[in-house]
Parts: sequence; structure tokens; C-alpha cells
Amino acid sequence: MGTEALPDNHQLHVFLFPVTAHGHMIPMVDIARLFAARGLKSTIVTTPLNATNVSKTTERDRLSGFDINVRIIPFPAVEVGLPEGVESVDELSSPDMVSKFFVALNMLQQPFEELIEAHHPDFVIADMFLPWTTESAAKFGIPRIVFHGQSFFALSFGESLAIYKPWEAISTHADANDSSFVIPGLPDKIEMNMSQLSDDFKSQTIFSEIREKVRESELNSYGILVNSFYELEPAYAEHYRNALGRKAWHIGPVSLRNKDVSDKAQRGRKSTIDEHYVLNWLDSKEPNSVLYVSFGSISRFSNNQLLELAMGLESSGCSFIWVIRQRKNEDGQIFFPQGFEDRIEGKGLIVRDWAPQVLILDHFAVGGFLTHCGWNSVVEGLSAGVPMITWPMFADQFYNEMFVTQVIKAGIRVGVEEYVIWVDGKDGSLVKRDKVKMVVNQLIGQGDEAKEMRKRAKEISEMAKKSVEEGGSSYADLTTLIEEMKNYTSQKFSSSIMGSETITGHQQLHVYLFPVMAQGHMIPTLDIARLLAARGLKSTVICTPFNAISISKTIERDRLSGLSIDVQTIPFPAAEVGLQEGIESMDKVTSPEMVSKFISAIALLQQPFEQLLEEHRPDFVIAGMFLPWATESAARFGIPRIVFHGTSCFSLSVGESLKLHKPYEAISIDADPHSSFVIPGLPDKIEMTMAQLPDHFKGENAFAGMMEKVRESERNSYGVLVNSFYELEPAYAEHYKNILGRKTWHIGPVSLRNTDILDKAQRGKKSTIDEHYVLNWLNSKEPNSVLYVSFGSVSRVSNNQLLELAMGLESSGHPFIWVVRQIKNDDQETFLPEGFEERIEGKGLIIRDWAPQVLILDHPAVGAFMTHCGWNSLLEGISAGIPMITWPMFAEQFYNEKFITQVIKTGAQLGAKEYNMWVDAKNVSLLKKEQIATVVTQLMGDGEEAKEMRQRAKEIGEMAKRSVEEGGSSYADLTALIEEMKAYSKK
Repeated sequence: MGTEALPDNHQLHVFLFPVTAHGHMIPMVDIARLFAARGLKSTIVTTPLNATNVSKTTERDRLSGFDINVRIIPFPAVEVGLPEGVESVDELSSPDMVSKFFVALNMLQQPFEELIEAHHPDFVIADMFLPWTTESAAKFGIPRIVFHGQSFFALSFGESLAIYKPWEAISTHADANDSSFVIPGLPDKIEMNMSQLSDDFKSQTIFSEIREKVRESELNSYGILVNSFYELEPAYAEHYRNALGRKAWHIGPVSLRNKDVSDKAQRGRKSTIDEHYVLNWLDSKEPNSVLYVSFGSISRFSNNQLLELAMGLESSGCSFIWVIRQRKNEDGQIFFPQGFEDRIEGKGLIVRDWAPQVLILDHFAVGGFLTHCGWNSVVEGLSAGVPMITWPMFADQFYNEMFVTQVIKAGIRVGVEEYVIWVDGKDGSLVKRDKVKMVVNQLIGQGDEAKEMRKRAKEISEMAKKSVEEGGSSYADLTTLIEEMKNYTSQKFSSSIMGSETITGHQQLHVYLFPVMAQGHMIPTLDIARLLAARGLKSTVICTPFNAISISKTIERDRLSGLSIDVQTIPFPAAEVGLQEGIESMDKVTSPEMVSKFISAIALLQQPFEQLLEEHRPDFVIAGMFLPWATESAARFGIPRIVFHGTSCFSLSVGESLKLHKPYEAISIDADPHSSFVIPGLPDKIEMTMAQLPDHFKGENAFAGMMEKVRESERNSYGVLVNSFYELEPAYAEHYKNILGRKTWHIGPVSLRNTDILDKAQRGKKSTIDEHYVLNWLNSKEPNSVLYVSFGSVSRVSNNQLLELAMGLESSGHPFIWVVRQIKNDDQETFLPEGFEERIEGKGLIIRDWAPQVLILDHPAVGAFMTHCGWNSLLEGISAGIPMITWPMFAEQFYNEKFITQVIKTGAQLGAKEYNMWVDAKNVSLLKKEQIATVVTQLMGDGEEAKEMRQRAKEIGEMAKRSVEEGGSSYADLTALIEEMKAYSKK
């Protein structure tokens, strides 16, 4: 057999895995975009919170036709003792946190290897601080390329220090500021002081060990990627490659990938100032007249240094933009001289936290850059042709200062001499205001030295821009790297295909699951994804970055157990529709206006979803009801779309009958709103009142138009997936299938997929109470003695009603767990009676915001559930064999109440009579404390009716469990769906 080449249509696929620090992530995203622009498939691997910072940029490129995406690995912050949500270096504030952070980075190895195994990239570009990726890539025969985020000069400098250890010749008693030594083996004579040398060279620190691992990993890697260009540092590019023997490609400045205002403005984190405001401010200034002042994403100043810098900038008389990230006083105020901001108005612009740096540096008005000398900042300044004032602090920043001031002579020193790492809490020697004023005037002024520096900086800028254009040195090196990876992959393919046979056996079925961004839809959809993965399918959950955070840990546990399940994120266009950034879920929507905007945002997800379909070609799609366009999207690719409503066959039948027969139209508009009507065509006689009728039937809210689209979309879809089981509602399962003609599969209760404590505890959002504390509390109670009270993820109850509820629960005398998400006044809880929490101590447990509901309901001490009648809650209560007290509010909850109290007779009504959307804030009739206490006492008591309800509930709970076991009705329906999709995919 002759040598086999790669198929002509093989697209080279690269994984890019940056350390979760802005100075590493930002250039890595630029590199991913560069590769995608050259025809490769680029996948950025990062953690959930960091994904939110990159997703908009990658999504813009995807919309432009580039193949770029993000894969998420959960960050094990809590597992190593860090606070939940600490996923980035800029959130670390102590050496202890740094140690824990690096332990967490090491724990990413296993999930990263699972991603490699699942997606088979052709090569990996991984950050210097992920040294284990060399080993991980080698396991799969994939080359790993190291990205340091430094220059050839800095890499050569660091290597010379490691090899020659020149500081060891300095006496330990010598003055650190005056004890200089030459760095041997470099093309230029470069000196540094002991005070500028990192502590990890002088003594054993956490970074000493890391540095050794990084160096060893680099030596064993395939090569090094450098964000620089040959013309900037030719002697050091040659030295690093030839004298030190490193295989390297220079492909920078990668920041030049960002060409338009939007790219530059949204690079990195979201700017805290509007980019157009900044541009207008700069447009009002003379060319080269503005000093830009920024010290990177993690450097911090003492307030004393900040004061000196402020006064130095003011007294220089130069215009400036100053980006501030510093310590604050106890009152949270920035420590400025008195009247400072008033005096600099029009002359100085202060940006707090994050600025669009590349956009600012590229403006003609900027004539100097006061910088901490992080390499990203230095190379961005050079690309813009801006000379610098150097103020290094730690890492490679003193090396970079020497490069800027001594080698290319495009900057002047402010005079800092001491290495101070941001987490040590030490303050270096103050740079005084007079020194600041002097160097600013020297750089921004009209002296010969300043003019010469500006000229050199402009010349370097022109070289930088040419280097990344076709024919330039960086463009050519990127081409060389791509061709080399193609050759490597081709040779690997040739070796693997020799003697191999064509695969004709089982092909893994791939399903996309796209829930509506609401906890009540996302939670059961994730359960379904896990069920399908457990049956051998590949499940991909589509959601937005913030929502990915709440599901990533569960998915990662399943992946670690060998299931093929992952998350694919799509940016949520909140800002585009006028919502605040970060509003990506219905539980954050608080007004009818926001509902309309949220629905508009959901519609904007269609195009990026179709791009995912085109890229990955799943075999079928399960999409939430409020994504009606998913039917059309799937049809474009010949893929069946199955609708998931997240409710029962009973509820679906009621809704369809209301739409078909419109019985409410027979009621006069002047009639009592509590006038009732019969819902025709159902297996049982079901009545409801006008006050209970959802507003969208009356055409009164933003959902009216949406619901019509949902209904039409369902009719055109392949079928409907129902989170229920046949034995619970046989008459309505048959009615919905046969009378209404809907193709359905009942596969629930899907919550029963969660069998262990961890699954139950981490289902949905992070619980605000420790699950072991809850279990211990419940263990102290008698069987069936505790009432669980919860009203779902979006329902809100007025403070007056909550006050009545609190008093009713207390006077009932029964133990209870109450999950509270209430309206607040001025951030103060006003609904609890005075002394309430003291009186109920040991008897009642209040959980604020989110509880491990399934874990609680499954405990033998829980005897009843007071619920808003959301279907997830009802079915979870049914599965646990618990009777219910019903308190419906909106959506299909009044239908569900009738099912519980009239059809299966396992609940008692509390007496809610009015439909009230959570965002409408209408005043509904109060349910009084006496009524609440009476119903609680009846259901929790020993009366015959209560006993019969408990018995029925237990019997139904047993039926639920049998239905999902092998041989059960739901297990069989899930099998039928999978087999039908297999047959469809072979067409």
C-alpha cells in the first residue's frame, strides 16, 4: 500500500488553552482568531466565568464565517479552598491564594485530556503555566506548542539567568539597589540590580518550583510561539533559536488582528467607559499631546503612591488618560488629592478598572504611554508607535524595561528599582511627584531626545504593521507553522491508516439540547442530556456563558465517569436589545419591558445556533418551547427538532383545548372575574375561572405573540418530549397523542437521573446552604413531620403576603424548611415578624435564594410540599411520594393545581385565585395566616383525608421510580426515541 495523504477536505484543528489571567487570555484569543482567519478550526479552552469575556469576540468571528469556538472546563475553586467564582489570577490577593490557584490549574489536566479525546485536535497551543499539557498532548500523539506571552529578549534573559545564575556572585550583605550584575551570554550587555531580581531566583518560593516545571515542559514541547516580530528583535530571535536551540515562531504583534473599533473596544473584559466617549475626548486633543497611563490587569498601587502619581500628572500640565485599579480606603473611595478630579476636568480622563487600551493607543492624540511593562502593553504601544515611560513591578517587566530603554531606545525609566509582586502586600519605594512630572514632561515635550524616541517608535510601528501583512515576517512564520502542523498531521494519518480497515460499525448518535434560559427549563433539559449520554449518545447542551457556569460541574462529573456530554456556549445578546450585560436568564427579568427585550434576544440566537448546526451536524435537536425558530433551523439541515415544553400531557392538553375552543369567550367582560367555565374536550370535567386564565389568551402581554409561534412550531416539529410517565396520566397521554395528534415520548421523571447526594445537591444553581447541614437538620426530625415550602426560581411574593405566610407557618406548629426569594425594600427584609427567627429556631429552617430541593424532598422527614405548582416541583414532589399544598401563580401552574387536586388527588388547595405574572407586580388577594395554618395542619395531620393523600402519593412515587427503570414505561419510551432517531439518521 502506498503512503496515504490526509483527505483534501481535512480542516486542521487547534486547541488553545491559556492560563486564566487577562494578560495571557487576551493574546491567546487573538492567536485563535488568526488561525481561524487562515482556515483552521480554533477551539479556545477556558473556564465558565472566563468564557463570558471571550464569547462575544469569538461569536463575531463566527458570524463572519470563521470556525472558532469555546470549550468550557469547570474551575475547581472550592475544591482547593478558594471562594466560588475565583477563576482568574487578577482575583488573587495573597500568596496562599496563589498556591491554591496553581493546585487548581493542575486539576484541569484530566478534564483537558477528556476534551482532547472527545474532539481530536491536530495540535495544542498551551500556556507556559500549564506545563502538564506537554504530557497530555503526548498521550494522544499531538504536538504541544508553548505560549509564554513574552518577547524573545525576555525569554533569552530568563534562560540566561537560569543557566548562569549570575546573582550568586553578589554578596548577601551587599546593598540590593547598588549591587548590579551583567546577564551573560546575551547579544547586548545588559545589567540588573539584585533588587530587580525575582524572589524565586534568590530563594525557594512557589514560583521557583513552577518555573522549573515550565522550563522542563518547554524543553520537551514541540516548540514556542512568540508574540513578537523579527524586525523588532532580530538578534534575540536568532539567539533564542540558534544559541539556545529553541524551535520558535514569531507571529506578532497579535493585537493587530483587531482592526475595527468594535474589535478593539471589546478586547478583553467589558470596558467600564463607552468607547465613543473616549474617542470623542481624544478627538478634542492635539496630536501626540496625551499621556496614556495604565498598569495592567493585576498590578496595584498603595494609596500613598497613587497620591504622588496623581499630583505628578496634574503638575506636569499634560493631558492624560489614567486607568486605575488600586486599593481603596475603608469607605471604598479612591484616594485622590482634594479637588483633583475637578481641577483636571477636560485635561485628564480617569477610567476605573478596564479601558479599551488598543483603541486608545492607536489614536493620533496619544503621544506617550506610562506602563508597568507587561509585554502585551509594551508590544501594543510599539504597534501604535507610542514611546513609553517604564514603571516595572514584577514578572518579566524589568526585562521588558531594559529592552525598551536600552535595546530599542523607545522609552525612558521612571526609576523603579524594586521587584514587588502584587500579592505580597509590600510597597516599593515611592516614586515622588516631582519625578513623575519630570519624566512626563521629558517624554511628551519637544526636546531632541523625545522627538528621537517618537521617531523610532513610529518606525517600529510601521515595521510591526508590515510584519503581519502578507509577505511580512510574522505572516510568513505563521504560514510555516501551519504547514508544519499539516505535515505532522499527514504523517500521523499515514501511519495510522496503514493496515487499518474502514469503520462500518456503530456510529454514535449526537443530540443537541437547547433549553430556554430559565432554571425551570435548563434543569430538566440537563437531566435529559445526562439520560441520553448514559444510553450511549453524545449529548451537547447549548447555553449562554453565564448559564454554563451552573451546569458545568454536573457535566464534568458525568464526563469523568465516561459519558459523552459537553457544553457549547452561544453569547447572549443582552446589550444589543437594551438589557444589562449579564442578564441571561428569566429569573433576572423583573418587568414586562424586560420580558419583551428578553424575547427579542432569544430570537437573535437563531443565527449562531444555525452556525453550530452547520459545524457539528448533530443527528437531532431537542429545543425548548420558547425557541420556536429551532424547528425551522433544524429543517434547514435536514435534522429533526423535538420540542421540550417542560410540562405534563395534562397541561399540554388543557392549553390546546383552551386555544382550540376558546371557552372563555363565552364569559362577559363585565362578569365577575371568578366566573368559571368548563374546558371542553378533556377526559375529565375541568373548570377554571377567568381570573386564573393566563394573560396571553386575553392578548394582554408580551407572551401572546410568542405563544402562537410556539404552537405553530410544535405542529411543524418532529414531536414532543414530555417530562412525565405514562402511569401518572394515562388518559391524558393517550388524549394528547391520539385525539390531538401529537407524536410524543414520555421519559420522566427526569429528576430521578440524580441518584447520589452530590447530584441532588448540585442540581441547578449553587445552593446557598450546605447540603450536609440540611440533612443533619432533617435527620433530627420525625418521619413525615416537616413541611417544605418553595415557590420556584422566578416566582415572587409581596412582603405583605410573606408576612402572612411566616405567621401562618409559625402558628401551624409544624417544623418547616422555607426557601425565600422575596421582594426587598431598600435591601432590608421586612416580611419577617419581629423575633420570628428566634422563636422558630430548631423548628423552622429558612434558606435564602436556592436550596437542594430534590435532596430535601427525598428525605423521610419531609411529609408535605407547599408549592407554586411549577411542573418540575410537582413532579419532584410526586417522585418523592409527597402530598402537596398548592399555591399557583402564573404560566401553567393553575392547570397543574387542578391535576394534583382533582385528577390524582394528592394535594390540597391553599386558595390562590388570581393569575399573576411575576413581572407584573399586581396586587392579588392576600392568603391570610389563619387559612395557611389551617391547610398546613390538615395536610400534616392524622385525619383520614391526609392519610389517604399520603398513601396515594407514596404509591405514585413508587410508580415513578419503576417507570424509569429498565422495563418501565419511560425507559421504554426513551429507547423508542433513540431507535427512531438512529433510523432517521441513516436516511
